[in-house]
Amino acid sequence: MKAAETRVDRFLASSETAFAIPVYQRNYDWTRVQCQQLFNDILPVGADEGLSGHFIGSIVYVHDDVYTVSGLRELTIIDGQQRLTTLTLIFIALYRHAIAAGREQQAQRIYKTFLINEFAEDAEKLKLKPTDNNKVALAQIMDPNEAVKVSGYSRLVENFRFFESHIDEANFDIVQKGLTKLIFVDIALERGKDNPQRIFESLNSTGLELSQADLIRRVRTH
Repeated sequence: MKAAETRVDRFLASSETAFAIPVYQRNYDWTRVQCQQLFNDILPVGADEGLSGHFIGSIVYVHDDVYTVSGLRELTIIDGQQRLTTLTLIFIALYRHAIAAGREQQAQRIYKTFLINEFAEDAEKLKLKPTDNNKVALAQIMDPNEAVKVSGYSRLVENFRFFESHIDEANFDIVQKGLTKLIFVDIALERGKDNPQRIFESLNSTGLELSQADLIRRVRTH
């Protein structure tokens, strides 16, 4: 097991990397309350030049040199699905706003840096690989025309709509800057040495999952 402090944008910008949510994970279930709290944390951090970082918890994943057919490195997310998925929704909302506002260069930068692996096969382009029930929802919001519609209710689509409605020209740059200051503890497990499912069950049954209030720590520059 290896642990290190990592910035969210650098983690998501990892080239030729896919973030896979395993089937034994619970469904994506953050509500508007958690999304609002995260957004409320990002805005002041992005606007305050005196703040160099904002801690948002940990992401635990298996790093065992597993590669997909396209040659992508696949990281299996054991804990942190809710945060990682929600952060992806924010980047999608930024991407969609940039397109609508005519910021084509910024739109392509966000899209190719944080959302897709540009040179992967079409079926494996998306960096985030959610569980099957969220794949259609993710495909819908990634498409500015939303040609494919998810049937029934989707928490993922609802939370995307929240961020879409809260990002505008006035805060677009601030949100981007705030995202670059988010920090988490990056915990990499090795298959064969660490048991991913057992660690996941332990994290979710022993109360080690921190509340959102516990995760707030702002670091000021000196």
